Amino acid sequence: MYVPTMIRMQRETMVRRDGGDGHNQQTLGALTDLYLLRCRVEGKSPNTVRAYAETLRRFARIGQEEGFPDDVSGITPAHLYAYLGRFTAYSLETRHRYFREVRCFFNWLVTADHLRESPFRLLRNVRLPQRIVQPFSPEEVARLLACCNANTPAGIRDRAILLTLLDTGVRCSELIQLEIKDLDLEAGRLRVLHAKGNKQRVVPFASRCRQAIMDYLEMRGTDPGPLFPATNSGNHSLKPGTALRPNGLKQMLRRLGKQAGVPKVHAHRFRHTFATWAIEQDARELDVQYLLGHSCPDMVRRYASTYNCEQAARRHAAFSPAERLAAMGMGGEILFSSPRNTATAATISR
Repeated sequence: MYVPTMIRMQRETMVRRDGGDGHNQQTLGALTDLYLLRCRVEGKSPNTVRAYAETLRRFARIGQEEGFPDDVSGITPAHLYAYLGRFTAYSLETRHRYFREVRCFFNWLVTADHLRESPFRLLRNVRLPQRIVQPFSPEEVARLLACCNANTPAGIRDRAILLTLLDTGVRCSELIQLEIKDLDLEAGRLRVLHAKGNKQRVVPFASRCRQAIMDYLEMRGTDPGPLFPATNSGNHSLKPGTALRPNGLKQMLRRLGKQAGVPKVHAHRFRHTFATWAIEQDARELDVQYLLGHSCPDMVRRYASTYNCEQAARRHAAFSPAERLAAMGMGGEILFSSPRNTATAATISR
């Protein structure tokens, strides 16, 4: 059903105007619609298409305010700088996305022969910082588990969720879409059928996670439907057949984090903890890459960098230049021999 629509939209974008140069004027709005339709036809996820649509609508709105030409061939780097200049106070991640998603649109225009060259070709995107996401410590995970009330259905479910996140490394979106039929309790396996990029995989879980799921299923039952349904806020009972929503999972993790005194509790941090702990126990990067569902090892190496930084910090005591200087008796004691330095050290220790 998409083919006639695409043909019609293709014709609408090729409206000829009398400009004297024989150029086919192609409007931004019509080409945006065609691009989004192309994304849907090629199987992009609804969330991805929705994000592209929001970004391109924002670009079109700013274009109207700044007086951009409606013909995409008339858009120049100067117009793009005017668009990007609206976001200089935004976070680097947001600026990077607003640049990247509009650039993808213009790259497609070139690929689809709507433009000869992209106005983005000489522009450079902002550099994203390589942030270190600190994994949970074993003590923090223990405190979170201790806050799951074993006397309520919601608490039993929450404990199973925490251990599933920790032991499998699944994403938030993957966990909430798990069905009871995706669980193989005997083999200790979960089928992840709704993974990012439509890449299905099987993830294992070990005995402690299996026991938590078994305890949970004694209360939930094995009826078809979402593995982890939502709960009623009033009496903390389960809502059979009603899947847990992303925001519901976020709120649950945030609540447990507040009760346990653990900051920044979210599903991705469990995923990061899974990868970091696995690498710490000498798991192969290839195994971690597969279990996490990554198509390339780049993200796994980012997780590994957290472990490597911590390992380097632990080994620092063995090669500390300052400690070596003191051990050699080369002026280390003189530094703290004055009354002023002694008083300062005492103040710091207090």
